[in-house]
Amino acid sequence: MKKLIAAAVFPLLLAGCVQTQPVNTTPAPQKSAYDKKLEELERRVSEIEAKTLQNSAKIKTLNERVARVEDRLVEDEKDIYELKKSSEQTQKILKEITVSAKSAVQSANQTSQQAQEKPTTVEQPYSEVQTPEVINVSDEDIYKKAFNAMESGELDTARILFETLVKRYPDSPLADNSLYWIGEIFYFHGDYATALNYFKKVVDNYSKYYPSPKGNKVPAALLKEALCYKGLGDTTKAKQLLKELISKYPSTNEAAIAKVKLMELGD
Repeated sequence: MKKLIAAAVFPLLLAGCVQTQPVNTTPAPQKSAYDKKLEELERRVSEIEAKTLQNSAKIKTLNERVARVEDRLVEDEKDIYELKKSSEQTQKILKEITVSAKSAVQSANQTSQQAQEKPTTVEQPYSEVQTPEVINVSDEDIYKKAFNAMESGELDTARILFETLVKRYPDSPLADNSLYWIGEIFYFHGDYATALNYFKKVVDNYSKYYPSPKGNKVPAALLKEALCYKGLGDTTKAKQLLKELISKYPSTNEAAIAKVKLMELGD
């Protein structure tokens, strides 16, 4: 009897045990302070990486700007070198012309003294005495003689020879050079009006041939034309011609000199 009762009660007790097991209601664990700190560090690292990319882009832009500035400095140094070179050449020419002028004055003084010592001597006109024989002579030979005469101080002889070359060989590649040097001789003596006419002839008649040898003196003549106007007091016209020179012949030494002259004139 007891066994039957036990057999009947045991399953009931077992079912009761199963039904009364407690349910796990423990909440999910909270993030620790360490986890929060780690997330904050990761966020900061991401921000730093983003700023680093931005700074890299800025640095690249700055490097490009620096490179452009360096390139410009190199170009400026080239301009300064060319300007210095041209200035040295100009100083050399002025020195040569100065020596020539002094020699011409000394020669004239000697001639005057000789005339006073020998009053009965019949004198020939100065231009006739200075005019050399140029019959059947090439344009190159005339030019060489004229240039040598100018270097040795015989400015009037040089001028006559240059004029002879232009008359006999108007189509010569040396014609523009000859006109230019005639202008230089008058410019040196301060006769800006006459010098201007010769420089203007070079520009007007030979610009179409530039940069061939037949027109290679055009930029220099245009520069001296501007300086003649400056000497005559017409700075407005001088500035106009200097700007024209820079515009038409930007890569020449004369253009570099023109830029300096414009600054001197306050433009």
